[in-house]
Amino acid sequence: MVIICACSSGKHKVEDGIEVIPVEVSKVSKDASSFIEKIELVPLETNDSSIFHKYKKVVYDKGMDIYAIYTRKQVVFTFSGDGRFIGNSKKVQGQGPDEYTMVLDMKFNPHIKGIDLLNPYGTIYTYSPTFELLSKRTIKPEFPIDYLMALSPDDYIFTYPFLWTDQEVLFANLKTKEMNKASYTGTISGNNMEQECFYRMGNDFYFIPQGVNYYFYKIDATGKKLVPVMYLDFGDSEVKEVGLPGRATGERVDKDEERSQIVKEVQERYRFVRESNHIIPLLKFFNDDYVYMHLAKTSRGYGGHYIFNRKTREGFLLWDAAPFLMPPCFAIIDNVLLCICPPDKVSEIVEPRFMSSEEIRKMEQLKEDDNPVIVKYYLKK
Repeated sequence: MVIICACSSGKHKVEDGIEVIPVEVSKVSKDASSFIEKIELVPLETNDSSIFHKYKKVVYDKGMDIYAIYTRKQVVFTFSGDGRFIGNSKKVQGQGPDEYTMVLDMKFNPHIKGIDLLNPYGTIYTYSPTFELLSKRTIKPEFPIDYLMALSPDDYIFTYPFLWTDQEVLFANLKTKEMNKASYTGTISGNNMEQECFYRMGNDFYFIPQGVNYYFYKIDATGKKLVPVMYLDFGDSEVKEVGLPGRATGERVDKDEERSQIVKEVQERYRFVRESNHIIPLLKFFNDDYVYMHLAKTSRGYGGHYIFNRKTREGFLLWDAAPFLMPPCFAIIDNVLLCICPPDKVSEIVEPRFMSSEEIRKMEQLKEDDNPVIVKYYLKK
């Protein structure tokens, strides 16, 4: 799929029908009030059954109004939208027939009102929010798989780790066992932040490649293909592939020594980009109204965030804690950016002028050994 070509001016030309998002990374927003309306906190209930600290992934389902948090010990905790503890997966972690032993990804499944946990070898365990087993289904993929999303009750889409294939996703029907692959393009380099790549908005599905890739794709579940719909235009700050050492992606090869060489070349590319002072989009996601990116400049500092309002066509840049410090966010729901933060760090990532007296009271009551807090940044529409 050739979707980008060089013009005589050195700029990139994007095919008709692809929305271009201009990303201005040289002008920091002076006042957070230009894009922040208010800030709210959701302290996650702390008790003997709910306590956790080191988390890897947080997801939220608006329809169920539930947060699910996957920890480094591969335990999942669920909380209601207002922070009340619902359950944890410790009772189903093990070797039993209804239990899981290894999980690479977690995703809400709206079709059966549960949480999908993915085994790398093709088994999907779906549990209720209180961790009763709702479904256990298996396919036999060509290679291990590492991310998933349900497209229908039986149809799923998966990704492979970079090593095994080129830039591909896998469509699979768990009932018929039919599997189809689809290719995409545009990856320049990888990054090391664990990032969601599959999104559902209404009845539509989207794929946002991990690593340094400036394209967003719509998932055609019927045609089993990926269609580019959005391009992030970083202008002169774009990482160009020309002249970079190594490679960005894997390749279908048969020999272990060939795979070892691929790993070496990918690591070479990754190190070079990380050390070359480029601005790298580590996290990328969007909805009907906004595009959000967490950015990093490799030499120093906190990095930054870019928030683009698709309706007003305005962009806002936070950089090196200016105009205030905000941690990486994990989702945007309507006009609300969501992040998770240790309780003793909350005061560093909010501005009281955007908080009601009730929200300030919540913050003042937090204890260091409490559970983390969901922070909700309401964006101006």
